[in-house]
Amino acid sequence: MGNLVDWNQIVNLGAGAAADFGDPLREFAAARSAAIVSPLRHFSLLRFRGTQAKAFLQGQLTCDVDRINATQGQFGGYCTPKGRLLANFLLLPASEGYLMYLPADIADTLAQRLRKFILRAQVTIEVEQGLALLGIAGPGAAALAQQELGAPPNGSLALARHADAHVVRLPGDAFLVCSPADTMAALWERTTKRALPAGARCWNWVQIQAALPWITAATQDQFLPQMIGLDAMGGVSFDKGCYTGQEIVARSRYLGEIKRSLYRGRTPARVQPADKLLADGTPCGVVLNAVAVPDEESHFLAVVSSGAGVATLQTAGGEPVLLAGRATPGVAG
Repeated sequence: MGNLVDWNQIVNLGAGAAADFGDPLREFAAARSAAIVSPLRHFSLLRFRGTQAKAFLQGQLTCDVDRINATQGQFGGYCTPKGRLLANFLLLPASEGYLMYLPADIADTLAQRLRKFILRAQVTIEVEQGLALLGIAGPGAAALAQQELGAPPNGSLALARHADAHVVRLPGDAFLVCSPADTMAALWERTTKRALPAGARCWNWVQIQAALPWITAATQDQFLPQMIGLDAMGGVSFDKGCYTGQEIVARSRYLGEIKRSLYRGRTPARVQPADKLLADGTPCGVVLNAVAVPDEESHFLAVVSSGAGVATLQTAGGEPVLLAGRATPGVAG
């Protein structure tokens, strides 16, 4: 389909700068009916290395690190001692350790916080600079991946290696590609000859459509993992043993105290993460992720009190909100 911009120009824009490449209507149309390729500059990778990396992460994260292997990744979360999420992520196997894929705006602070608990463990944590990230999405994504990278992996969060690139199957019609930064320009050039380049705005919409929630800086320390459906995504282990916040997370599950859930919704207003949703003037929900769709309403994921059901609510500014019902994380609506 032809490049709209050189890969090196994308890198120079900085994290998250390319909301679109000049024709958002066309980008969204391609995501719905064909295929897009998106430079994921608004996401980052943390690299964990060391002989004790696995044991360290097992004692910090909600997921069971034992379930990760050379061909399988795992969703997970990192909580405060009170069980509130500071991050959710995709954890992947890597040489001598693990890679953690998460929103870029919380990567540095999460790395700094985790380093405080290393003590004498043989673990290093750094923001990965040697790899670049690319997203492929849309009904034609699997065919594109097959043509340019080889047979795509089967199954949720399955991982395949093709030459220098690693490909992860994400929920919905989407793939995450991790490649050395010095070879990504060539991969970008090849894929954008077959699919439309799309910016962060379109990629974020794809994630919302797949009910894949992301904690960002605006929504840290607000939600238990179950409130964003992390347990339904396989990102919470209730039998692996202790981790930070485990007591609160487990107690909430066994006592049935989860009163808020993930919902997909729409509104004509322009909403942002952390915006409040109201029912009869009373706060009943918080926007988690949101995208303004060209010539349409804003689409969003929100954590909403169970009593709100699928009623028509309002934004803090009084605009109507329509919830489409509870979202099953990782399942397209």
